[in-house]
Amino acid sequence: MPKEKEPPLWWTVLKLVVLAVGLIGGTGFALWYVADNQKLPDPAVAPVTPGNAWGIVIDSPLKPKR
Repeated sequence: MPKEKEPPLWWTVLKLVVLAVGLIGGTGFALWYVADNQKLPDPAVAPVTPGNAWGIVIDSPLKPKR
């Protein structure tokens, strides 16, 4: 059975560098895109009060005395 030839070292290093640049660049682009296009609520609309809040905002961290 013939022995398969191993690719040259420079080719392996080049592929690893391209992969690392792609992963780092893709992650950076994704973070930039999310930060640039994130929709934040307008603070002038309505302040959060227990009457118009949802979730844990209306739950007290202290248990009531019984």
